[in-house]
Amino acid sequence: MKEKWLNRIAVVGFIVVLGLLVWWLFRPQPMPFILRARWKVKGNAIGNIAFSPKGDWLAASGMKFAKGQLTATVNLWRVPEGKSSAKVITVVSQQIISERSQPFIFRMPQIAFSPDGQFLAVGYLEQDVGKVALFNVSDGRRLRTITMGKSVRILAPTVNFAPDGRLAVIHDSQLWFVSVEDGRKTPTKIRAETVAFSPDGQWLAAVQPNSVSIYDAKGHLVKQIRPTSQTTVLSFETAFFSEDGQNLFCFWSSKPLKFSHPRPMSDGISIFQSPDWQLKRTTVLASYHEPFSIRFADFAPHLSLTAFSETDLNGWDGAFWRLERFVYNLLGKHYPSATPTQVVLRRLSDGQIIAKLPRHGLYALGCAFSPDGRYLAVSHGNTIALWERKGD
Repeated sequence: MKEKWLNRIAVVGFIVVLGLLVWWLFRPQPMPFILRARWKVKGNAIGNIAFSPKGDWLAASGMKFAKGQLTATVNLWRVPEGKSSAKVITVVSQQIISERSQPFIFRMPQIAFSPDGQFLAVGYLEQDVGKVALFNVSDGRRLRTITMGKSVRILAPTVNFAPDGRLAVIHDSQLWFVSVEDGRKTPTKIRAETVAFSPDGQWLAAVQPNSVSIYDAKGHLVKQIRPTSQTTVLSFETAFFSEDGQNLFCFWSSKPLKFSHPRPMSDGISIFQSPDWQLKRTTVLASYHEPFSIRFADFAPHLSLTAFSETDLNGWDGAFWRLERFVYNLLGKHYPSATPTQVVLRRLSDGQIIAKLPRHGLYALGCAFSPDGRYLAVSHGNTIALWERKGD
């Protein structure tokens, strides 16, 4: 009799534990954002998405791959209308993959709107030659194509606009300024992977993996920010200025100098204050051990929120990835694939999580806030999810 009761208790305990596990995997999350639209991309959106300055247009770069050829496009949606169909601009229709080309994810077209919202700049590669196409947003007409030259690193030029309307192009880690009116190129001595301009144009932050260099309006170096930790490698990913230009927010990732398994890594934000560029605060957003994960971040206007990618091992996708990892570990091999990711939102004032957005695909590949902070667009490959904020 005693053994029978023990068996019953064990069965009940197992059911309770299993129920708690299922609840944990599929538990409801706080959701101060409402899904307003879900758009299909013609091709695949690699992750580069952008709102126009007025927030009335959303652009997503797309690529199709077939028979050794790539077709690069830009999908445009009218945000207030919420229509499912997109205006598609063809950037280059036959991009041949050469023997020295890297996987296409490194060749993603880069996009940026001009400050007045009239123009859309697209940086792309055509047969390993870096080019920038300038389009008229209203009718999709190509105005001109600027050839930057052969790309040694096989990376598409990164495009941005200065507050005065000049087109900033990074080609092979060198910053160029391009005139929108005539396409005239002016090289600089500034080296960067990405750049950020203060709203008044007084400061320029040039981001490289191992440093962030601050330049004044005349292009003079005034400060170089470098990681100081002796135990970790700190890699800067991107930077954003506050609306008054008084604060610079740097998104970074880190990993220990010595190899360990599992290898702890983390993402975080460091805030620097102008004009002395002293460190105000550093916040660690997330810690993780998975080496293959897609990392990105964006900041809401007024810098009240940050949206960033985080590993999402909940649900069946996460369970399947864990099973893959277990099998690969038994075989003595590396992890089979990148971990599923989702977009997580935190308040910058206290670092608290306010939402974890559901995925509409295995990965979240990029995100962008609208200029007024009302909308947040998330790229999931061939799907763009448009979320509307309803408050904290």
